[in-house]
Amino acid sequence: MKHTAYFLFISIFLIGCLDTPTPSFGDPVDETDFLEEYAQREGVIQTESGLLYRIINEGDGERPDEGKVVFVEYEGRLIDDVVFMETEELDYFTLTNDIIEGIFEGIQLMREGAEFEFVLSSELGYGQQPPQGTPIQNGSVLIFNMKLDSFLRDPAQFLETNAQREDVSVTDSGLQYRVIEEGDGESPGAASNVVIRYTGTFTNGYIFDETPGNTTTTFPVTQVIPGFSEGLQLMQAGAKYQLFIPSNIGYGEQPPSAIPAGAVLVFDVELVEVN
Repeated sequence: MKHTAYFLFISIFLIGCLDTPTPSFGDPVDETDFLEEYAQREGVIQTESGLLYRIINEGDGERPDEGKVVFVEYEGRLIDDVVFMETEELDYFTLTNDIIEGIFEGIQLMREGAEFEFVLSSELGYGQQPPQGTPIQNGSVLIFNMKLDSFLRDPAQFLETNAQREDVSVTDSGLQYRVIEEGDGESPGAASNVVIRYTGTFTNGYIFDETPGNTTTTFPVTQVIPGFSEGLQLMQAGAKYQLFIPSNIGYGEQPPSAIPAGAVLVFDVELVEVN
């Protein structure tokens, strides 16, 4: 899997939702003076909850709502500019109220392509439950520079629209596929081993898995998710297909941690050889 930052981001934000306060290093801090001063700065907007934000770039896409999987870049720092978390590449997570309140509210204000600066009071951040191993203390104000790259559309809506494309075929299982290049070799069966190259993306084009460079990978046809297995058996050696796999013939209700629940998976597959 290409994705590496997901586990850090979601775990550090979920800590703020625990019911029982956890011990923190250092004395509690009172940073209300900073909040009052920041609220007076030019261009700063305050919501009813007390969230403060400044628009750096408006963006021109749609706004995500609750339950959407959002793809972001961010930096989190304290008021003394100490950085406590940041992305090295695009990160993603599901927008639910399980994450800290200020981030949950703030991202829903953004359009795709937007960049905002959010300032969270302690109550909208970690309160008395700061994550251990970080410089965050009880009462710390959090500042986030957040860029919203994109978010995943409703899977059913995507599949319905995609199925209307002239070059897309749909099987009885719900698998959708597009022939990029026909092959002229043997088609694999359920007992076959295949040699393939592939790239796996979400519907926004984010790559979550791939064979690196020009390398190949080999595996039995039946030892992959059902939609992938079905798609391979439609191909002939030398063919290139694009597969659109609904979650019910993908990872189902218990996907790996880096695969959002319900997500449609898109695979560009080249069938190099059938054994």
